[in-house]
Amino acid sequence: MKKKKSLTVLFIFLFAVRLFALDGTAGRGDDGSPFSLHPALDGILLTASAGLNGMVLYFDQVKKVNHLEFDGNNLDPSRINAFDQWLTFPYSPVIDKLGTGLAIASILTPAILFSTPSNQWLTIGTMYIETLTLAYGLKELGKLCISRARPYMYFDDFPSEALEDYDWNRSFPSGHTTLAFAGASFTSFVFTKYYPDSKWKIPVIASSYAIAVGTAVCRIASGEHFTTDVVVGALTGALCGLFVPWIHTLDFGIKDNSSSISLQVAPTRATLSIKF
Repeated sequence: MKKKKSLTVLFIFLFAVRLFALDGTAGRGDDGSPFSLHPALDGILLTASAGLNGMVLYFDQVKKVNHLEFDGNNLDPSRINAFDQWLTFPYSPVIDKLGTGLAIASILTPAILFSTPSNQWLTIGTMYIETLTLAYGLKELGKLCISRARPYMYFDDFPSEALEDYDWNRSFPSGHTTLAFAGASFTSFVFTKYYPDSKWKIPVIASSYAIAVGTAVCRIASGEHFTTDVVVGALTGALCGLFVPWIHTLDFGIKDNSSSISLQVAPTRATLSIKF
């Protein structure tokens, strides 16, 4: 029932976004977009992201890298660095779920970009897929390479399921925070490019990052992560969320009127157009 209600709210939100008239300009360029898809560039980004995630999956599931068994002994809090010691908490399932909810909301913030013309959705969607896959691969690589017990392991009441999937030792960096800031940064950058003069620019940026910051705070307060985990996660996600759309604003000397990719969506049909 809760899932059905959540989906209903999401669909109502997306529908409202499409009907909501935003002021300001809708971008620049021949098709009204400040971004361009290029077969070579997007092929490299998607291949690199897929390769990164595939490599991580191989070393995690096949080579069993960083699959450490908990020996049952209490961890010594004095071994935590001084910076992280002052914000270390036991596990809180309620705050953990709240943080997950905020992370999902942050990942969905690009839904506001449905306010752009439908022929921009393919470009925006492609860029966002590249952003999320890159951010996901990088945070998983960090967890694979760096063994760090989660803060709740320094307390008696830790979740037993974390021991079963070796998640107890994968605190660095914060994956929720990485993806949350990737979504917030992507939304802020792309919205600003499409609507540079909109009165909604500041509210969109502020609300997107507020949700991402809320995610980071909950990850610390729930005992899931140290402060440094979420700081590195936030930086990683923000860089991905800014880099991918930014690089699509460059023409690399090959942008011309003879090459374009667009997606036209109407109530009764959808048309994909690729011109070379």
